[in-house]
Amino acid sequence: MTRLSGGAIMHLPLLLAGMTCTLMAGVALLIETASPFMLAWVTLNLGLMAGRVLEYRWRQRRAQRGQSTPVDGVLILALLWALTLGGLGAYALIAAPPSLKLVAIGTLLVVSSSFPALCIGRPRLSVLLVLLADVPLKLAVPFQAESAYWIFVAQGPIYWLATLWFSCYLNGFAERALLGESRSRFQAEHDHLTGLHNRPGFYRRLDDLRRSIAGTLPATLYYIDLDGFKQINDRQGHEAGDALLVDVAALLQQVLRQKDIVVRWGGDEFLLLLAGASEFLASDIAERLLVAAKALDKIYPGVGMSIGIAREADLRQLDAEHLVKLIDRADAALYQAKRAGKGRYRHAG
Repeated sequence: MTRLSGGAIMHLPLLLAGMTCTLMAGVALLIETASPFMLAWVTLNLGLMAGRVLEYRWRQRRAQRGQSTPVDGVLILALLWALTLGGLGAYALIAAPPSLKLVAIGTLLVVSSSFPALCIGRPRLSVLLVLLADVPLKLAVPFQAESAYWIFVAQGPIYWLATLWFSCYLNGFAERALLGESRSRFQAEHDHLTGLHNRPGFYRRLDDLRRSIAGTLPATLYYIDLDGFKQINDRQGHEAGDALLVDVAALLQQVLRQKDIVVRWGGDEFLLLLAGASEFLASDIAERLLVAAKALDKIYPGVGMSIGIAREADLRQLDAEHLVKLIDRADAALYQAKRAGKGRYRHAG
């Protein structure tokens, strides 16, 4: 949805390509007419291009620091550019030689026709850009002598309505495609029963987390196994077992923070990954999980959980090899907890 709401107009090379095309037409008019208006127009467009590059770099720096990246600057620069595009068309219609008139107005029409594709996800912005670029051309028609150009005025409403329809059509098509992609990705990375991350989803979330961290941050991994799950399946049936897994998933999400990663590892086993938790907090969370699990005994008699805990000093070091070792350590601690009487937690040595 972020990609949809952004649209191609947020893509710097595409926007600069359009601005360069219009700038070339403007420079040709400036050379031919030596007009102060065109000198100001070229200067303004060079400033808009520089501003777009600076704005892009500013948003990149904010994104690297994990800060929000407002797009207001992009939209304002795009609107100003569309308005200067309209000024170019109006000036060319009134004052340019026939050959350059064709070049300037042709450039205007080609570039403005691309706005619906540039603004996928923002159909109203697309129409506004087209109006800013096209209306000045229509307003300039009475100030020139060629009667044939009045057809521009007659074509205006048709062109604007077609732009609106095409923008909405592209937006709907892109929305369906992106939502379909999002659903497919969600299904590929989440357990269909509990809605928790599955193994591929866990690996991706962990990789994203590692890339977002600037400094050393400890990681705590919990390996959880349900006590009494097999008995529930045998006595009450698989539907009761599935319901138990769903309830456990909800319990884990209630106890943990939103940024923590909760994974159904397989069967009745779950993994939890916490970033930045101290050893004291890791033990406190384990105790809270065991207390919360006792509430399940009222609905599912004999059910509890055992927990193994392993820690990594630097989360950034959790590549595939280190992750396997961390999981093995947590698994070993889990079985120490089970041998101690179940319903307990143990830290890995």
